[in-house]
Amino acid sequence: MQQYIGDIKQLQKSPPDQFSFLLRIGNKSQSTSLSNLFTGDPAIPVIGKYSRNQYHFLNVDALIQMDLDFSEDNYHCQGQKINLPNNVLNILHNIPDKIIHNKPPPKENNKQGAQKQHKGQQKLIIQQSDKKLKEQIQQEGDFIIMQFHPLQFHVSHNLKFSWIISSLKNKKILQPMKQEPCLSYVNHNWVFERINFKNTKKLIQYLPICVIDPKGVFEYPDPYKGLSFKGLRSEYMSVHLGPQGSLCFSPNNMKLMVDMKCPLISFWTVILQENGIHQVNLHWIILYELFSEMSHVITKEAQTIQQLIINYSDLIDDFKTECEQINKVFG
Repeated sequence: MQQYIGDIKQLQKSPPDQFSFLLRIGNKSQSTSLSNLFTGDPAIPVIGKYSRNQYHFLNVDALIQMDLDFSEDNYHCQGQKINLPNNVLNILHNIPDKIIHNKPPPKENNKQGAQKQHKGQQKLIIQQSDKKLKEQIQQEGDFIIMQFHPLQFHVSHNLKFSWIISSLKNKKILQPMKQEPCLSYVNHNWVFERINFKNTKKLIQYLPICVIDPKGVFEYPDPYKGLSFKGLRSEYMSVHLGPQGSLCFSPNNMKLMVDMKCPLISFWTVILQENGIHQVNLHWIILYELFSEMSHVITKEAQTIQQLIINYSDLIDDFKTECEQINKVFG
């Protein structure tokens, strides 16, 4: 499912399916798919909730996706200037030579299993574990410092920009949200566009990412399970086959705590890719179920990006700040 749009202000809808509309703008639209070939879900960073051993994704009401080029200190898409926020530009134009890789804390020894082991073996395992841990701490501190290649943003200024509007319509997410008000940022469908387990049982990726300008979301209390709000940090993710050949997205990390009192939460993400063409995303997430229904209607009725902005700004006062922000982006 892909469309080539000549005018950035023109919004052409795809045939009816699980999304209100999908839009792709840029020269690479003819060779890029908007859905994962294996899962059928959108090949974009999506928001989900992990429950009962699987991710349940939020409904995607709207996706505006563009390929941006950099010239004369500005970003453009087919001649249309795109104004990214200063905080996003600061991240993109100051990418460090090395990226901190987030890793889990050392696992504690399993006492029950250790009791079954021979005392000599148990002592040797503990000594080896302590030695390995000390060496790791001496060399790396609390995190692994990884070299990320290529980090040549001053050479390759190409960006992929997405504005993704999601809504909390999935009933399988509502109840778990009451138990723990957090969502997970799921990149698997986008990063692993082609999933093939012929030569390996697990596909692994380390993804440098950070959250910028959050409204209604904040950092998860466990640093390993959450996303970084302070700057780029590499996060671990993998895809593997589970029982009876089921597809598993692991681990359940990259979490965001959610203020459930906000009808709309918003945040930007910057994600580095190894090919030097990096991803910038603006996420709007409609939390209230009533507003979710209204959001779905709004996106179905919009014929242009500007009309989409106006429709949201007319909906409720709480959207005005975001609509002013998005007007600046497309202004």
